[in-house]
Amino acid sequence: MGRAFLSCILLLLMAVEVLGEPSSGAPFHKSHLADTCQGEEFNDDNSLLQVGAPPGHRSWPPVAPPPNSETPARIYCEDDPTKGYCPFYSPLRQSINAEYPPNNTQYADFQQGVLAGTLAWAVPTKDSSPSHSKWAGLDEVGRALSPTSLSFGFFNLSAPGSLRTPHWHSNSAEVSYIISGRGRISMTKLPHRDIAGAPVSLRRPTETFAVGPGDAFYAPVGYHHYFESIDPTENLFGLAIFDTDNLKTFDFPQVLRVMDREFLAHVLNIPNSVVDSWNFYNRTVIDPAYPDYSPSRTEVSLTVHPDFKIRGVNRGLVPSPRQDLHGRVATHTISKSEGSTYSRILNFALGYTEMAPGALLEPYWNDNADEVFMVIEGSELKVSRAGSSPGDNKTGTFMVGRYDLFLCETGLTCWINNNGKSKAKLLRIWNNPQPTLTNVYDAYYGLPVDVAGTMFYKQPAHSQFRR
Repeated sequence: MGRAFLSCILLLLMAVEVLGEPSSGAPFHKSHLADTCQGEEFNDDNSLLQVGAPPGHRSWPPVAPPPNSETPARIYCEDDPTKGYCPFYSPLRQSINAEYPPNNTQYADFQQGVLAGTLAWAVPTKDSSPSHSKWAGLDEVGRALSPTSLSFGFFNLSAPGSLRTPHWHSNSAEVSYIISGRGRISMTKLPHRDIAGAPVSLRRPTETFAVGPGDAFYAPVGYHHYFESIDPTENLFGLAIFDTDNLKTFDFPQVLRVMDREFLAHVLNIPNSVVDSWNFYNRTVIDPAYPDYSPSRTEVSLTVHPDFKIRGVNRGLVPSPRQDLHGRVATHTISKSEGSTYSRILNFALGYTEMAPGALLEPYWNDNADEVFMVIEGSELKVSRAGSSPGDNKTGTFMVGRYDLFLCETGLTCWINNNGKSKAKLLRIWNNPQPTLTNVYDAYYGLPVDVAGTMFYKQPAHSQFRR
């Protein structure tokens, strides 16, 4: 046993003696041991999201700790970001609302202690659900040109066959981006219509399709849907996006629960005894796998051309201009301008950007939309914002890491430096189906020379400073 390993063990014992044993599910920060342990004996990713997962069961993906930031010109988030304005938020570092059966008493035939999954929220303060974590920064979204608000929820289905129980949203469309794992999505189909636009049938069938990392799916307002994990080795983990500041959801079991049971049996044309055997109480929004769940069921009856699947958000990247100046940056956007079926339904647009180590996403502002970023990968991203409002003469900076969310409101000039040693991957959400932006470079070189000179009280003779 090497000296470094013994030193590492000694430091850990000292830390436990000083700090005490960590409580169940609580983070135990050990980054101060990283240099000694060299990442061999201890995991230096500060796994903050165990959420009481029983032994042998997968839990939340590890969240990279936020790196130390330089002293910014503007100090952000001195107060609680859930109460005061803050342009960034770490929902996976907040208290997790573990929505799975605490004792599984309603699942008498299910294995005890099976972790079905958990949810973590980031919603505006107007949201009325007591289980949703509030981010006051989202209150700014939709206040300018676009009236559309945004809310977010991370989902983490931790066992094959576990599923988000069938449900629909009465006041919001939904787009869910898959970060890891594989899922099976089932959705009420679009109504089929004849050439005159009339419905061919009143019956609404269901389409089912598979998704993986980089894919997304969408559910229009009111469309009945559910999704399940089908990956035997990796959690189905992703981000759900809603275009509202106060999400309203109807879970199908809860709707059936309030109906008279005899009447329900009549409506469904099944015996009363079947309905009487159902357990409508103590339910959760994420259900464990059925005892005889078989992965092979997921390989059949898939819709060939699904209406609701968004394939490869992370593919087809277009390189940004001026990479000789700023390093390799590439982006793919999905918006209404593409003319696809799903983009005509959404009230927002999606984008995906990759940044090489040391690269700069050059300064720009959104003309007609607020933008929210989610860091899929990356641990040392420096975000800069030139003022928080018109006339503000300070630039604020902050550091973000994996799975963090941050804002760039309409008209606010923002830029991002990848200070890390690995590629950064960003999911981008705009609250406008056709967002446009202006780069500082383009805005400057779009000015006539004399206008640029006058702007800075310089004579046109200084045009030699223009490229």
